Amino acid sequence: MGRDPEYLAYMRRRLAAGSAATMAPGRDHTIEDARREHAADLARSPRPPVGVVEDLTVDGPSGPLPARLYRPAGDGPVPGLVYFHGGGWALGDVDSYDPVVRALALASGVGWLSIGYRRPPEHRFPAALDDAVAAVRWAASHTARLGLDPARLGVAGDSAGAQLAATAASLLRAAGPARPSLQVLLYPALDLREEPPDLPDPDGLVLPPPEVRSVLEVYLRGVDRARPDVSPLLDPDPGGLPPALIATAEYDRLRPQAEEHAARLRTAGVPVTLITGTGLDHGFLGWGSFASRPAEAVAEIGAAVHAALTRRSGP
Repeated sequence: MGRDPEYLAYMRRRLAAGSAATMAPGRDHTIEDARREHAADLARSPRPPVGVVEDLTVDGPSGPLPARLYRPAGDGPVPGLVYFHGGGWALGDVDSYDPVVRALALASGVGWLSIGYRRPPEHRFPAALDDAVAAVRWAASHTARLGLDPARLGVAGDSAGAQLAATAASLLRAAGPARPSLQVLLYPALDLREEPPDLPDPDGLVLPPPEVRSVLEVYLRGVDRARPDVSPLLDPDPGGLPPALIATAEYDRLRPQAEEHAARLRTAGVPVTLITGTGLDHGFLGWGSFASRPAEAVAEIGAAVHAALTRRSGP
C-alpha cells in the first residue's frame, strides 16, 4: 500500500536534504566526518525531559565505558533495560542517541541505561560485544545504585546495537543475576554473512545505501561470520534465550531476517512479541517528532516494553 502521505512527505524532504544518517567513511570521507554527520542528523530531534537523567561510567573489560541512565522520577526500583545504540557499529554514541532513548524511556515508563561501547575501526571484534556483556553484568550488580529492579532487567538495542543486545542475551542465557529477563531488538541486524538486498519500494524512494560493508570488513576481519556470536540468527539452540520483543520496519532490508529470527524463537518455545512497523523505514526511532506514523510506532514499542517488563517477575 505504501507509506502514509504525511510520512512519505517527510521521507522525501529528508532524502532531498541529503541526510547523512547512513553515511560511512570512504576515500574522501573520514570516520570522524561520518560520526559528526550522523550525530548532526540525530540532533534534529528534540530532547524531551525525562524524570531522572544521569551520566555515569560502567566498568568495561578494558576500562570505563560512558553511560547515561534514564528513569522515571520517584522512589522504588523500576524495571529497566541496558541499551546499545545503532549506527552501523562504527557511528553513534551515548550523547548522539540521547533523543532516541529519551523517546523510548517516555513511551515505556521504565529505566534505560544507554551504553557507549568500543567501535571500529579503532577496535575490532569482539571489543563491542565484550563491552556489551560487561555492561549487562555491571548493571545487574549495581541495580540498587541505578534504581532498577534486578528481577526485571533486560537488554535492548537498535540496528547494530540490537545485534549486540541479541548476542549478549545469548551469552548470558545461563541462570544467574545477569541473565536478561527480556531482549528488545529494534530493526535488528541478525545475520552478518552478507549484505541483504533492497526490498521493493512502492513509493519509489531511493534510499542511500547503508555502506556498512567496509566497516564490517574492518570490524570482523578474519572472523567467521556464521558464528552465532556474530550472526545471532544462526544460534543452533535458541530455546534457552530470554523472551523477545522484536520491532521491524516494513521497507527495511533487515526485516526478513528479523522475522525469521522471531519464527525460530517461537519454534524453540521462546515467547516473542513482534511489532510490525507497517509503512516505515530503518531508523524510524528518531523520527517521531516529524511525522505521526513513526511516533505511533515508538508508542507501540514503549507500551509493549512496559507490558513485558511489568508482567514478569523474573527469568
